Amino acid sequence: MILYLSSQQHTNLLDFLAEKEDALPIKKMTGNFMLKQFVIYDMRNFSHCTELVLDRIAFGDEDRDFAQAIEEFLTMYNARITVICEGLKESDPLCRALLDAGVGNIVTDVEIRGMQEEIMQSLSSQGMTRYAPKEQKKTERKGECYRFMADGVRIAMISSQSRIGTTTMALGFVAWLGSVGASVAYVEKNDSDIIPYLSDAYEMDEEAGGYRLEKMWYGTQTPDAGFHFLLEDYGTGRPDTDTDILLLICGTKPYEVAHTMKLLEQYETKTAFVLCPFVESALQNTYVEAFQTDYHKVFFLEYQPDCMNGSPNAKIFRTIIERYLSLIHI
Repeated sequence: MILYLSSQQHTNLLDFLAEKEDALPIKKMTGNFMLKQFVIYDMRNFSHCTELVLDRIAFGDEDRDFAQAIEEFLTMYNARITVICEGLKESDPLCRALLDAGVGNIVTDVEIRGMQEEIMQSLSSQGMTRYAPKEQKKTERKGECYRFMADGVRIAMISSQSRIGTTTMALGFVAWLGSVGASVAYVEKNDSDIIPYLSDAYEMDEEAGGYRLEKMWYGTQTPDAGFHFLLEDYGTGRPDTDTDILLLICGTKPYEVAHTMKLLEQYETKTAFVLCPFVESALQNTYVEAFQTDYHKVFFLEYQPDCMNGSPNAKIFRTIIERYLSLIHI
């Protein structure tokens, strides 16, 4: 899906795409925006989008802040960005800033037909080839760490049914949190009994009725204190009390959807992230329309073969906890 943030002046600029064969659906939002605020507070609602088209005159950010917000966006989301900057010259500082931020799809023509041709180039599989943007790394950057504004934040992970990867994802989330500097406890609230096997495989040290591996602790009882985050893996069980962050792991295969809908209905008025594993990109918009509500935000998980390496889903994990962190470079 294409998310288009537009000014009133250019609100119909992408309408011609609907006539194209195999056209992507377009979600159009028209108004005045601040990009940095949109990335932090609103983009999570559209994380399934594959293309983000920004009409520069729709944003009140200074050029420097606009480019910085794009760079931050590209560390958190996978969507490709196209920026409409009517009349922008390659020698202009904004053009250089966009290239440095990793954006090479820059629409600069001043005539409608020319702008549409450049938009088509930008949305092609190759993208616009006129510019040479700075390559952005898609993994966590070396030397990047976080300051956590968190103390005992409870994260509950609940599965719509067994054997759809909930524990693998929970362990990956814990490993990612530890890798970026958080102290975190994994609490086994199900009957899988995996912790003894993990402790042997990773030579963990016994501590406080559980096992420790660097900044991560694994046990079956929720600690009273001492951790930024407590991730409780309930499997198909349910927490007795409210939690700070609710994660619902939901299947999308034909024989899984009924279980998913039952879980979503049970928590229909609870704010939650709905995490769906193993979904083809062509089907993602269908499931967003089916599952997403004002309370439920849908994300699609990448394949994570190693339960102790959450990096394939780092951007999603960061989005889930972003209100509790600030980025620092070391």
